[in-house]
Amino acid sequence: MAVPLLVFDTNVLLDMLLRRDGEHAALLVELAELGRVDVVVPEYVVREFRGTALRWIRDERERTDVVRNSANGWGRCFELGAPADDIRRAASIVAEQLAKLEAQVDEVIARLRNAAQVPAHTQAVHFRGEIRCLEGRPPNRPGVGLADCRIYEALLEIAEQHSGSTQHKFFVTRDSDFDSPELIEELARHGFSIRRDLGRLYGELRGK
Repeated sequence: MAVPLLVFDTNVLLDMLLRRDGEHAALLVELAELGRVDVVVPEYVVREFRGTALRWIRDERERTDVVRNSANGWGRCFELGAPADDIRRAASIVAEQLAKLEAQVDEVIARLRNAAQVPAHTQAVHFRGEIRCLEGRPPNRPGVGLADCRIYEALLEIAEQHSGSTQHKFFVTRDSDFDSPELIEELARHGFSIRRDLGRLYGELRGK
């Protein structure tokens, strides 16, 4: 039987960068590098990941500056001088780590491009995502619905291309907006299921 097929959502790439999930996202990519699974990452997901990650890093830098400025003010008080120094040192460490994370964003993308298929984001997929959002169809929701609709249309195109394969097929995401019965049923017709439990999924696939 063909190896399992995994399609990643943007939040899985963020898990790889931030290591906020026990490294399970990176371990799934490692399975792809070993030829144990096939991974597909739509180009839209790759681009959204880069923008989201860099914005997050920028916002955290701004927060670090706020903390440092507060510590500068506290340092003028004798009783707060020592803890203010500790806070400034900690803020400097955070800033150093944020710089390392920024450098790793493109490293994550390069690793994915080597290990996974990255189908191009076409005008047709882009437009179908916009129409889906305009019509209020899932996974649309206020504020972030358009991006999710475009990701879903990219996923649907991949699902249709692999509809006849005998692979176990999974859409791997942390996003509960894709849990709509309409989407679950549509993906199931193409043999896809949605998985948010990356650790358990890795354990299942590692044993195959």
